[in-house]
Amino acid sequence: MPNVYDIRYNVPTQPRQIRLDTVGNKCNASCLSCHRFLSNRQGEMSQDLITQILQDVSKWPEPLTEIIPVNYGEFFMRKDWAWILMQIAYYLPYTQIVLPTNGSFMDDKLVANLAKVPTLKIINFSVNAYFDDTYEQFMKLPAETIPKIRKAIAQLRILRSDITLWVSMVFDPEYQTDYERDAFIKYWTGWAYPQILPAASAGRPNKKPLNLVELPCRSIFSDLVIGYDKKISSCCFDSNFSLDLGWYKNNVFGAWHSPELTELRRVHNEHKRDKIDLCKQCTFA
Repeated sequence: MPNVYDIRYNVPTQPRQIRLDTVGNKCNASCLSCHRFLSNRQGEMSQDLITQILQDVSKWPEPLTEIIPVNYGEFFMRKDWAWILMQIAYYLPYTQIVLPTNGSFMDDKLVANLAKVPTLKIINFSVNAYFDDTYEQFMKLPAETIPKIRKAIAQLRILRSDITLWVSMVFDPEYQTDYERDAFIKYWTGWAYPQILPAASAGRPNKKPLNLVELPCRSIFSDLVIGYDKKISSCCFDSNFSLDLGWYKNNVFGAWHSPELTELRRVHNEHKRDKIDLCKQCTFA
C-alpha cells in the first residue's frame, strides 16, 4: 500500500513560477498570519536588476509559465509598479502575471492602468475576513478598503473580463469562525472566486505544527524567489531568506540547479526535512 515515503518529486528543467522580491517586506497592512514579521530584510529591487532578470528569462527555449512581481509586501507601494508590469509583459509576452494585493491602493486610475497590462491574468485580493471588526483586527487596515476592492472588481470585470479575480481568506479558527468563513464565501461568490487558504506556518513562534510534516515540499520543486539583493529562495514562507540557497548570478537556470537547492531537494525527497529548522516547523507540503 502506498505511503508518505513513496512520494518524491522530480526536478523540472526550469521553474514553473518566479517571484520577484520587488518591495522587500514593505507593506501598509499587518496581517496576523503573515511571515514577513520574522524578517529584518529592508530593501527594494532596482529597475536594472528587474530588467536583467527579465532579459535572462526571455532567452529560455520554453516560456516561463507564471511570474509574480512581489514576494512579501504590498506591490503598489512602489511608485513604478506600472513600469514593472509593462516590462514583464514586454520581455515575457507568453508568461502570465499573477498579482497579489491587499487592495488598499485601488482607485479608478490604478484600475485603468492595470487593465492596460496585456499579460496580467490573475489578481488575488487578500481580504481575510467578512466582518469589519475582524478585518481591521486581522489586517490592521480600515474596513473601508473592502468596498474599494468590490468597486475595483466591478470595474475590472468590465475593462478586462479575461482577468481571473480571486478574493482570499487565510483561514484559522484562532482568528475567524466557521460562520465568518461561510459568510465570506457567500458575500464574494458572483463577484470573484473566493479562495479559502488554510493557515500554514513556518517558524512563527505562536503557531507550531500539531504534527510534523514528512512530505517533500512542492514549492522547492516548482518556485524560485529572487531577492531584491539577488539572494535566492524557493520557499513560500522564507521571508528572511534563511535557507541560504545562494545568489542570482545573472543566470536563473544556474540558481534553479544550484548545489544548495539541489541538496535541499534531496533532503526533502529522502523525507528528512526535519533536519532543516525552517522546514521542520513548516505545515506546508
